[in-house]
Amino acid sequence: MADEISAVLKLDNTVVGQTHWKPVSNQSWDQKFTLELDRSRELEIAVYWRDWRSLCAVKFLRLEDFLDNQRHGMCLYLEPQGTLFAEVTFFNPVIERRPKLQRQKKIFSKQQGKTFLRAPQMNINIATWGRLVRRAIPSINNSFSPGATDLGSALSPEMAPIGHPDAHSLPSDPTVTKLDFDKASTPPSKRNSIEVEIEETSPTDKIPDRKEVQDALATFDFLNNTVTKPDYDSLVENEQPELELTAVPQKTEIREEEEVQFSLTDFKCVAVLGRGHFGKVLLAEYKTTGEMFAIKALKKGDIVARDEVDSLMCEKRIFETVNSVRHPFLVNLFACFQTKEHVCFVMEYAAGGDLMMHIHADVFSEPRAVFYAACVVLGLQFLHDHKIVYRDLKLDNLLLDTEGYVKIADFGLCKEGMGFKDRTSTFCGTPEFLAPEVLTETSYTRAVDWWGLGVLIFEMLVGEV
Repeated sequence: MADEISAVLKLDNTVVGQTHWKPVSNQSWDQKFTLELDRSRELEIAVYWRDWRSLCAVKFLRLEDFLDNQRHGMCLYLEPQGTLFAEVTFFNPVIERRPKLQRQKKIFSKQQGKTFLRAPQMNINIATWGRLVRRAIPSINNSFSPGATDLGSALSPEMAPIGHPDAHSLPSDPTVTKLDFDKASTPPSKRNSIEVEIEETSPTDKIPDRKEVQDALATFDFLNNTVTKPDYDSLVENEQPELELTAVPQKTEIREEEEVQFSLTDFKCVAVLGRGHFGKVLLAEYKTTGEMFAIKALKKGDIVARDEVDSLMCEKRIFETVNSVRHPFLVNLFACFQTKEHVCFVMEYAAGGDLMMHIHADVFSEPRAVFYAACVVLGLQFLHDHKIVYRDLKLDNLLLDTEGYVKIADFGLCKEGMGFKDRTSTFCGTPEFLAPEVLTETSYTRAVDWWGLGVLIFEMLVGEV
C-alpha cells in the first residue's frame, strides 16, 4: 500500500487548495496557502491516502477564532486520529460599511396631506407637532423600487389575466405570493424584508362596486380621451366594456393616427418589481416586439375609496406631458388601459435598478454624483417649465437605464399649476427630504424640489443623512 498522503483545504465546502503527495512525516508538506475570504465561516482540512483508503482524517477550524491579526501556530488533533502542525494568520481585513441609508416611507398621499394641520395651525410647538406626525405616518413604504423585492417569493407558475371572470381583489398582505393580482389567495405569514409593502385597507373603508368605480373614472375623463402630439406618435384611447387604452409607439417618425387596443394578454408577466400604496409594479414582456416594460397596476376600488381619482388623472396628464418630448431623464409612458379591477400604466423599464440599491454597495464618487445630479436637474427643469412640482425626490425614485442615465420615476405626488412663486399647502413627501418650509409654514413653493436635490447630493456623496 502507498504511504503518501495529501491535505485538501475547503472553505465552506468548496475546495480552495491541495498539498503535494508526500510520505507521512513530521514535515510532510511545508507548504503555504493564501486564501481570499468572503463571508466564509469554516475551514476544513481533510487528509487523504493516495490509495484505495482515501479519506483518513479531517479537522474543522472556525475562522472567527483567528480575527485578531496574530500568527497562530498550533497542533491540530485530527479526527479520528492523527496530528497536524499548522500556522494560521489573518491579514488584510476589509471591513464592510453597513448601509446607513434605508428606504423611507412617504408621509401621506396627496389627498391625506391636504387636511393635515401644521404646528402654528394647531397652536403647539414644533417638537410636539413632530411627535404627532411620526405617530400619524402610515407603517408602509409607498415607493416602487425595482430590484428591492424578493423575486423568489414573487414568482408563480399560476398566472391568470387581470380581467379573468373568476378573478377577485387581492388581499392587502405585504408578502407577494403570485403574479396574478386578482385571484384571492391565502395570505402567508408576514416577514421582514426590504420589499415595498402595500398599505392594508381598514375594515371601515368602503370599497365601491364596479359601476361606481367606472362612473368615477368616467367623470375624470379616464375612459374617453384622445391626445395627438404633432411630432410624435399619437396617444390613442378607445373605450371598451372593460378596457381603456393609451398607446405610444416607440419610434419617433411621424405616422397617421392609428388605434391600437391593448390588454394584459398582450404582455407576458415575468416578475414583481415592487408593491406600493394602491397596487404593484410588474415586469412584463410585450409579446409583439419582445420589449420589456414595467406595468404599474392600481386598484380601482382603493383609488375611489380614498378619493385619489384626481391624483390618478394628474399622474396620467403628467405622463402625457413627458411623452410629448420623450424626455430622456423622466420615465415615459408606453400605454395605459384598465381591467375590471385595475388601472394599468405601461411604462418604460429601467433595468439598472434604483440608486438606493447602488448606494448600499458604496458611496458615489464625486464625478458620478455630479453626473446623476445633472440628470435630475434636467428632469426637474422640464417639470418646472411645465408648472409641475415633483415633491418626492429621493434615491428610491431615481432609476438607472441600460446606458447608465438616471430617470425620475413615480409622479404620484406631483402637483400641476405650480409656476414661479405659486404656492401649495399639501403636506406630503418623504421625511428626510422635506424642506423646512413644508414643516414650519402653511404653504410652500416649487423650491422644495431644489432642497430635495441638495439632500440627494449629500446622500450620494456621504452615504447617510
